[in-house]
Amino acid sequence: MKIFNNVGQATIEYLLIFSFISLIGVGLANAIGSSIAGSTKSLGWVLTQELTTGVCRSQCFYSDYKNGITD
Repeated sequence: MKIFNNVGQATIEYLLIFSFISLIGVGLANAIGSSIAGSTKSLGWVLTQELTTGVCRSQCFYSDYKNGITD
């Protein structure tokens, strides 16, 4: 009968758990980052389209916005 030395078993188990949780955390951070980047790009595109092609005759947010309108 052999007697095994189990001194480092708990350390190895904790390292495996920590690495698993770290991988999940990195994956979540990447997913959230991609989502935020996509939302920011979409918002920037919409704002660019609205501010460059919109015609503002009344109810303008910015009173000096002229966009080619001659009154």
